[in-house]
Amino acid sequence: MVKKKRDYLSESEFLAHCAVHRRLADAGGPVPALPGEVPSNPVRGADGALYEMWEWTPGRTPGLAAPDLRDLGAALAEFHLLAASALDGVELQHQEPHDRFDKARFHLPLLAEGLAARGADRHRALTAELADARQRARTSEAPPDVVLHGDPCPGNVLLTRAGRAVLVDLDDVHRGPAVSDLAWSLISVGAVVPEGDGFRESWDRPAFEAVLEGYQSRRPLSRTEHEVLPCWIVASLCCAATDQLYDYGWKISTEDLPAECDKVLALAEPDNLPARSVHFG
Repeated sequence: MVKKKRDYLSESEFLAHCAVHRRLADAGGPVPALPGEVPSNPVRGADGALYEMWEWTPGRTPGLAAPDLRDLGAALAEFHLLAASALDGVELQHQEPHDRFDKARFHLPLLAEGLAARGADRHRALTAELADARQRARTSEAPPDVVLHGDPCPGNVLLTRAGRAVLVDLDDVHRGPAVSDLAWSLISVGAVVPEGDGFRESWDRPAFEAVLEGYQSRRPLSRTEHEVLPCWIVASLCCAATDQLYDYGWKISTEDLPAECDKVLALAEPDNLPARSVHFG
């Protein structure tokens, strides 16, 4: 398994991501192993390009059953705990902001296009909910930054034959609050349909709670993180909406787009968020 520099903006960014991966692998973290016989990693290929070499990790993607999803949450928590030490001396640079609030604010006008004639009203409703969520997050004590995976969804997790969950696809590692990663994993199992072509009519609460339970079994949320988690879920929903309905809108017929956008608005309603009903430990 290899990762080539073309996936990154610069050689320095590629090397920074490789450093995070090596430190996590050396610490026994939940990422694919790096082959010990390779003298340096990354290596330069015959074509002159840089490659990061990974050992092949046999496994399967997690299903929607609770045991698999708890493993997903636990692997993400282990990633956050071990990646804290990987921050030292690693300068992570990115082309676009990874703050989901900033991304959501940028993407909302695109989402409005999917709402067709009803776009203006629905756009205002979603913008108001996002602004309220951001204000609630800002008035709380800011959770500490860790190294985030960036896209912790079932498609980026392998369950090995030994029963260990490992995270693949480290293209988007960056600094930020752990609840940003956690919120993304929660909406990816609880709000997005398994095929990834739109949104559920209502939250899959068992799937949502399985990921959250798995996460907290390794890294319990602080009171502040628990309070701001619903805010990050709303921001993640906005980002996922543009990913699903705009960037990949060809999967969904034009006449179905308004209904899909309405689902996002319903899922983002404060009273509908499962995080509000999960007991704080």
